[in-house]
Amino acid sequence: MHRRLALAALGLSAAFTAQANPEFKWTLAYLPVTGTTYYDVAQQLPERLSKATQGRLQVTANGSLVPGNRLLEAVRDGDVQMSLVLSGYYSASQPLFTLVALPGYSESFSDLEKIMASPYGAAVRDVFARDYKAREVLYSAFCPQTMFSTKPVTKVEDWNGLRVRVNNAGTAVLANVLAAKPVSLSAGEVLPALQRGVIDAVITDSCWAYGAGFYTAVKYAAGWKLGSVVPWHLVVGKEAWAKLPADLQKTVAAELAKVSQELRADYAAKVEALPKQWGAKGVTSQPVSDAENRKVQDARYMGPVLDAWYKQAQARNVDARQWESVAREALGR
Repeated sequence: MHRRLALAALGLSAAFTAQANPEFKWTLAYLPVTGTTYYDVAQQLPERLSKATQGRLQVTANGSLVPGNRLLEAVRDGDVQMSLVLSGYYSASQPLFTLVALPGYSESFSDLEKIMASPYGAAVRDVFARDYKAREVLYSAFCPQTMFSTKPVTKVEDWNGLRVRVNNAGTAVLANVLAAKPVSLSAGEVLPALQRGVIDAVITDSCWAYGAGFYTAVKYAAGWKLGSVVPWHLVVGKEAWAKLPADLQKTVAAELAKVSQELRADYAAKVEALPKQWGAKGVTSQPVSDAENRKVQDARYMGPVLDAWYKQAQARNVDARQWESVAREALGR
């Protein structure tokens, strides 16, 4: 009995030593967008990877180290080993990333999964690897992109003159075509701008908007289909990954696979709870009819959006029309 207790004590001692002296130390860069699955992962990943690797890998999450438009570059340059990347921040410089944010493609999590499992998803991962020396280890989605506004916006005509903060370059072009006035603001500036009347509306992740208290400034939520489900990606520097021994790579990959599965369920639960949560705060959820959503996708409005994307893509040697076809084939439409 004493020998077994001694062995157990030795095991505990070894575990504590591993925790205190990890073989590998990584920094994870992210943005503090509370309430989202993205934020949840940033908070949970350090402990989960430490536990899974028995303390051999230590991850420190930092939400203020790197701005949103430098999360990939920070990995490429070796400033951090991991980043939680918002691809929408790169739609102006990486036209390939714009596709899933365009109306009519990724309008559900299922849509996103099909697109990311297609050659398009492989091409995105190739960009991470080639341009940023990064390896995608998992992806998930932000809650549905929703228009939150101080006045009802359920018809195309309601966009006229609307001062709206948009979440990517494609939506900015569309807002212009719809006679709205797109405004560029950082995440931290959005709520004060709504409260002061600088903007009338914002299109953003519905979970983050709730967590950030947007219900104190808006009255309405409208489900426009403008690329409703946009992804985020967890990437690791290829050099940092290569330094891990094969057994540790396997352990980390297995734990991340578990995280990915849990995220899918968590996403569904969050989305299901949203209408009641917003309603309890006095925000009216207003449906946008299929007819109105189809109007937005009419060539009269989408034509200029696609033309701008094609031009941007051509300048970067990206065949936008090819990737449109790939995505539509993956979606069966």
